[in-house]
Amino acid sequence: MQRVSISHAAPGMVVARNIFGADGKLMLAEGMELTQNRIRLLERIGILSIYVRNPYFEDVVIPEVMREEVRVKAVAKVQQVFRDFRITHQLNADKLQNTARQIVAEVLSNSKVMLHMTEIRTHDDYTFVHSVQVCAISVLIGTVMGYPNAKLMELALGALLHDVGKMMIPQEILNKPGKLDPEEIDVIRLHPEKGFEFLRQRHPTLSLLAMHVAFQHHEKFDGSGYPRGLKKRDIHEYARIVAIADVYDALVSDRPYRAGMLPHEAYEILMALVDNHLDGEILILFLRNLAVYPIGCVVELNTGDYGVVIDVRSGLQWRPVLRLIADKQGKLYQGDVQFDLATHLTTAISRVVPEDEIFALGYRPVKQAGS
Repeated sequence: MQRVSISHAAPGMVVARNIFGADGKLMLAEGMELTQNRIRLLERIGILSIYVRNPYFEDVVIPEVMREEVRVKAVAKVQQVFRDFRITHQLNADKLQNTARQIVAEVLSNSKVMLHMTEIRTHDDYTFVHSVQVCAISVLIGTVMGYPNAKLMELALGALLHDVGKMMIPQEILNKPGKLDPEEIDVIRLHPEKGFEFLRQRHPTLSLLAMHVAFQHHEKFDGSGYPRGLKKRDIHEYARIVAIADVYDALVSDRPYRAGMLPHEAYEILMALVDNHLDGEILILFLRNLAVYPIGCVVELNTGDYGVVIDVRSGLQWRPVLRLIADKQGKLYQGDVQFDLATHLTTAISRVVPEDEIFALGYRPVKQAGS
């Protein structure tokens, strides 16, 4: 499969991964052929990229930390809880705890899988998918840190609840497409305190440490964060973990005003935040489990050759296994020509190849004849 931006989607391409709406209902199933009307529908609901079949990458399968069916159910539950909360001002904590338990079990069963690309999401469900993704990434980090199940559960619940205070912020501010003015920024910055106070007063039986994730996830390692300007180890470890997951998912997610960054671009941003915004020790553990060049990514080497990433190994994220697809003159390789950068140390990735160039090489993801 190949991920393409919606601007490059064309009639005849075939969907390679199910596409769900903000309500969790299946909109386009894997195997469906794109039409102009279907592309317009995706544009209308704010989907900026999709996975499509490419006959040249047919055997490229992107591993997942969380299976599709688990993720979709988790997003639907979080969406229902948060939307009910806006109406009733009551939080179904039991449903969130059950969701946290399911995510922990899923991540533990896939703990050897590296983190690849972020999931497809619509504009309307960004908050809910973000909460679930932050939860899964946080649990993955906790697993790497050797957390027992009880601590993973606290961390997972805190991650799901980290933005609960935003449910008390006017939606016209939360969903504003343009730049926020100073007064609106001040309102947004109230969400950690609002979320913590609500949880402390209305749900005192919940883990206090999970509540502190909501309170502290915008604190920064150098003390420049909010709401209390805490520094270093004064910020609870759970909140330091969730802060990393929060920033990473925000960077790589498609938003109404920009396409998501690629993982190697997000990596550079995160490294610039070491020990000022983020805890460097925890960040390094996270980055060891991040596929900097995810499976399915097309890259150009310093030799001029082009290749698609087909395998990424922990500790060797910068030196994945490629299938070479074209030489520097653009001549296509025939057959399965694999190239392991870990054993060719003088060869390196020089850049990620944009879609236009991939298609120009003849690797356009069109429907196969007779299919």
